[in-house]
Amino acid sequence: MRTTEPFVPIPEDVIPQMLSLASLKPNERLVDLGSGDGRIVIAAAKLFGVSAVGVDVRGALVKACRRRVREMGLSGRVKVLRRNFRDVSLRKADVLALYLSSYTLGLLAPKFTRELRRGSRVVTFDFPIFGWRSAREVSFTPKGWKKAHPIYLYLV
Repeated sequence: MRTTEPFVPIPEDVIPQMLSLASLKPNERLVDLGSGDGRIVIAAAKLFGVSAVGVDVRGALVKACRRRVREMGLSGRVKVLRRNFRDVSLRKADVLALYLSSYTLGLLAPKFTRELRRGSRVVTFDFPIFGWRSAREVSFTPKGWKKAHPIYLYLV
């Protein structure tokens, strides 16, 4: 799978809403596919004390994120990989936190089904995973946006 998404940063104030909806616990592992500048994995480590793995194919974003992680003293909890989504195992993930289009989520859904353990959670902002039924859906209006957007929680 090639990069099909442009880099569009998720609004910062959405991230705590997503992570809270996923009921993230300190001993868990979060994975963000298409992690961009790392804001989700950094927030997960800082706010919830989890270990987090970000995955992106864009070298400049990965390099900048790794530098930011080091500067924040989070190297022990956050790992950022420059890889294709398909090459990363999700078997140890407790939570996937994603800001990807429904098209890309649809391409990844079979991988989620194959690799995620029972009880894992997938939380997405703005875009559903077609063919999956969400366990919960909340609406949230990011600062500066005019209307509320959905956050979906899926249970594996």
